[in-house]
Amino acid sequence: MRGTEHCQKSEDVWLEAARLMPLDLARGIVTHAVRHLPQSVKIWVKAADLEQEPKAKKQVLRRALEHVPNSVRLWKAAVELEDEEDARIMLSRAVECCPTSVE
Repeated sequence: MRGTEHCQKSEDVWLEAARLMPLDLARGIVTHAVRHLPQSVKIWVKAADLEQEPKAKKQVLRRALEHVPNSVRLWKAAVELEDEEDARIMLSRAVECCPTSVE
């Protein structure tokens, strides 16, 4: 984990460290990564991917959107996990946050 200590602002170092570890340790690594790089969409997506329960994935993505509200990728991932009614609400919010996106 020396790489993450020396390169705390490197998205790639954090992602590679998480990839090399078992699931439980990878979650901890990504938790530290979002503290150092809260604007990193890739790290937030990885954090959501490491969660096994849909409810936990939703929580991670909602927290991610608090930090990066203009990320189309995060909005898409979050909307995909919602039921139809909640997805409509989230899409409405996504349009407010990303008005120029055509996706």
